[in-house]
Amino acid sequence: MLLAAPAAEQSPAGGASGRRPLWVWALPLTLLLLGAALRFWALGDPGRLYFDEKYYAQDARDYVTRGVEEGRPAHPPLGKWVIALGIQVFGWTPFGWRVGVALAGSLTVLLTYLTGRRLFRHPAWAALAALLVALDGLALTSSRIAMLDAVLALFVVLAVWLVLVDRDARRAGGGAGEPLRSSFMGSRYRWLAGLALGLAVATKWSGLLAIGAAALLVLGTELAGRREGIGRATRRGLAVTAGGVLAFLLVPAAVYVASFTGWFVNYADSHAGVQACEAGECDTSFGQRVDTWVDTQVDLVGFHQRLEATHPYRSDPQGWPWLERPVLVYLERCLSPEDVDEGCAVPAGTDARIVMLGSPALWWPALLAAPVLLWRSVVRRDGAAATIGVTLLALWLPWFAAGKPGYSFYLVPAVPFLALALVRAVQVSRWPRLLGGGVLALNLAAFVFFAPIWLGLPLTPDSLDLRYWLDSWR
Repeated sequence: MLLAAPAAEQSPAGGASGRRPLWVWALPLTLLLLGAALRFWALGDPGRLYFDEKYYAQDARDYVTRGVEEGRPAHPPLGKWVIALGIQVFGWTPFGWRVGVALAGSLTVLLTYLTGRRLFRHPAWAALAALLVALDGLALTSSRIAMLDAVLALFVVLAVWLVLVDRDARRAGGGAGEPLRSSFMGSRYRWLAGLALGLAVATKWSGLLAIGAAALLVLGTELAGRREGIGRATRRGLAVTAGGVLAFLLVPAAVYVASFTGWFVNYADSHAGVQACEAGECDTSFGQRVDTWVDTQVDLVGFHQRLEATHPYRSDPQGWPWLERPVLVYLERCLSPEDVDEGCAVPAGTDARIVMLGSPALWWPALLAAPVLLWRSVVRRDGAAATIGVTLLALWLPWFAAGKPGYSFYLVPAVPFLALALVRAVQVSRWPRLLGGGVLALNLAAFVFFAPIWLGLPLTPDSLDLRYWLDSWR
C-alpha cells in the first residue's frame, strides 16, 4: 500500500501504552531545543541587512508601520507577516527581523521528527531524521535570514504530517465496505492539512507543489489495500478527488485570499492604491478593490516570468540535488589593517561568508538512497518509501517546467524529506545500526567543518579554500 500505518505504541511491559513514558515528550523537546540553539545562536550577526533581507525585512517593516508594503509585492504576504511579528516584538533590529524565520526553522526540526514517527516504527529513526535537518547547512542558513523559504518549509512539512495523521485516522476505521462519503470527507486532519497548504501558498506560490504531493498521498491512502472491484474503486477514486478539490483547493484558496486582508484594509497605502489615487481615483468601492487585487495577482505572474535569469548564483534544477551551485548570500572581507580601522567587521586578511549550501553528508548520500526508495516503493510496496519519494519528486520536478534557472534554495522545503529518505534507506539496509551511526557521525563532522561558511565566521583564504570542494561552488 502507498501509505503504510505504523505499529501501535507499546509500553515498556509490552502492552498497550496507558501512561506515556518520559521520552515520548522529552525526545522531541530535546530535538526542538537543539534546532533552536543552532538557529538562534548569534542570530543578530551579521548586524545589517544582507541578500534578500533588503526586500523581505523592509516589506515586513512596512506591515508594522503601514499595514501593507509600500512597493509592488513580489510574493504573497504571510511569510512577511511572520517576519513582521518579530519586528513588532523585538524592534527593527537584525534579531527582530530574523527571529520569526528562526522559530519556523526550529519547528521544522520538530515536525520532521513527528513525520518520521508516522513513517517509521521506532522513534530513534525519526530522531535521526530530525537531527539531520537540524545540522543541514541549507536548512540552517535559510532559518537565519529574513527570507520566506524556511517559513514555506514549515507549512509544507506540517501539511504532510497532517496528511499522515489523516491516513492513520482513516486506516483505523476504513475497510473495503466503507461508505464512499467517508473517503470524500476524510478526517478533520485532512482539512487541517488543507489549511496548512493554504498557509504555504500564502507564503510563496511554490507551496502549490505541496498541494500536488498531498493530493497524491491522500488518493493512495484511500485506494490502497481495499480489494474492491474496478467499479467500486473508480467511484471511490472520484469521491476522493471531489473531496480533495474541497480540502486541497478551495480551503487553500480561501486562506490565500484571507492573507491579503491587510492589503484590502490598507488599500489606500498600498502600491496599487497610491497609483489609483494619483490617477484621480482615490475613492474606490470594495468591488473595485477586488478587481485591482485580481489584476495584482496577474501582474505577479508576469513579474516572475520576466524575472532575470542571469544572476551569478542562479542554476538549473537538475543540479540542485547534488549541490552543483550553492548561493553566496553574505561576504565581509578585510584586506588590510586599514580596512579594520575603517570599520570592517572581521580581522584583516580574512573573509566571512554565508553560503546557502546543503550538507554534503546529507545530500550526497540521499542521492545514493534514491534507487533504494524506488525499489522499495515499486517492488516491496513500501508505503514509507513511496510517501517520501512522491513528496520529493513533487517538490523538485515541477521546477523544470519554469524553463529558466532558479536558486538552489528553492529546495529548502525538500530538506526534511531528503533526511527521511536517507534514514529510510539506512533503516531497511542489512546493517541499519552501523550505517545509522555512521550517517550521524558523518553529519556531525560535516557540521563542524562547514559551520564557518554557514554561520558567517571569519576564515583565512586557505581555510576557506578547504571548504570549496567543487569549482562550481565559487
